[in-house]
Amino acid sequence: MKRMLHSPWLVASVVLVIAALPVIAALSAYREQARRAEALLFERSAEVVKGQVRLVTGRQMGWLNTLRTRVSNRSEAPEKLLNELLSPGSWITLPENCRVLAYGAIEGGQVALRWQRVKSGPPLGAIGSDLFTSPETAQLLSMVRAKPAQVQSVQRGKDLLTIMVVGEASPRQPRGWMIAAWDLDAMCADPQLRLVVSDHTLTARPFEEPLRPTESVFEIGEGDARWRVAVGKGAEFNALFPRVSESAIMLTGGGCALLLAILAGFAMRAAGLRAALASQCELVRMKDHLLHSVSHEFRTPLSVILSSADLLESYAERLAPKRRAEAFGQIRDATSRMNDMIGQVLLLSRIEASRLPVEARALDVAALARELAREIETATQLRCPVQVTAPATLNVTIDPTLLRAVIGNLLSNAVKFSPVGQPVEFTVHHDSTLCFVIRDQGPGIAAEDLTHMREPYFRAASAEEIPGNGLGLTIADKCATLLGGTLSITSDTAGTTATLTI
Repeated sequence: MKRMLHSPWLVASVVLVIAALPVIAALSAYREQARRAEALLFERSAEVVKGQVRLVTGRQMGWLNTLRTRVSNRSEAPEKLLNELLSPGSWITLPENCRVLAYGAIEGGQVALRWQRVKSGPPLGAIGSDLFTSPETAQLLSMVRAKPAQVQSVQRGKDLLTIMVVGEASPRQPRGWMIAAWDLDAMCADPQLRLVVSDHTLTARPFEEPLRPTESVFEIGEGDARWRVAVGKGAEFNALFPRVSESAIMLTGGGCALLLAILAGFAMRAAGLRAALASQCELVRMKDHLLHSVSHEFRTPLSVILSSADLLESYAERLAPKRRAEAFGQIRDATSRMNDMIGQVLLLSRIEASRLPVEARALDVAALARELAREIETATQLRCPVQVTAPATLNVTIDPTLLRAVIGNLLSNAVKFSPVGQPVEFTVHHDSTLCFVIRDQGPGIAAEDLTHMREPYFRAASAEEIPGNGLGLTIADKCATLLGGTLSITSDTAGTTATLTI
């Protein structure tokens, strides 16, 4: 009798022991997987922050170099020019991250502070004081005298001091030096970092001893400016991957059915963890691709700007007026191209982050079509005429911003890929649906490339020799979806036709 009573307990004990083994193994595997996932997520996310901080730093150095170029090689006193350029109401404003901007020149064997604009914190010194008396600026002046063609920088705690030559004929015959103190705390809080820093997923700060346990230090080198940033886990970092309660796993291992339920729940949780990790890895991959593509596309216009600026800086007085005008025109064209690329990337980011609202209002789409055709013709210097076929007026309720983004990108692509002088046909009609048809006479798109045309950064084989970043059709397709419409593309050897139906 006792044996019969004790047999169920013995079986239950054996089942419990056997069932505990996969629970313990699963728990151990979960801990290791969660640890690896967390480490990988932090590593990739920190790399994204590093890349964004580099872009912020490069943007500030580009602004400073542009200002230096406008001040150099002018007959007026630099301090007067700086007052004019940075006067209230001027289109040039001191960046939020720039704490102090100053100008110094050689006077009587010393480098006197001639001008400065202080946004926050202490100034670099009193006007007229010798900049060699300050250890910080003295070190910078020594560095820039040794290498006058480069921007020199030194990190002092939460400040980044940079200095560059304001030249006469060449950097080795300086007229003076432009010195800037950058607030690194402000750079680390820049709006470009809002996706991972402002929501407290990660933290970014100028590196100062000691290093915190969860932080990694990255060297930022952009535009010859160098400083170090410490990236760490924020308060909300672990909220991305909440862990399953370990005590719950242990307590629910008492029976086979309950054990299977726990294992099923754990497997589902692990699948969710893998899916979330894959999503984050894809996000990191896309951001890496974005950084690579943007940096690659920026090289050509940046090279044009730098070469033209160097030419003007070094040989401005010897160049004929026509050649100087050509150099300034190259700088303007390259800057416009960079601005267009930045606009495309920002628009795509807003769409993918669901931050582009649809705001429909009454609109004459026929007038908008003719207006866009004129804008494209002007922007491309009448490379190809755009022949618009549309009613005199066609009033509908639609979001003009999204419609402009779709049609603008389609028209721009049609003109870009058409032979010079060949017309682009643009037809607008409305029956049961609103329809926009744009046809070019370009080389066409291969059938194997058509299926990939809506992917970001994809470029067809026929477009290899034509400048672009592969975002136009992606943006047009996503904006068409937001409008509640469809974008179809057909192509043959006689050209490509894009049809937007709403």
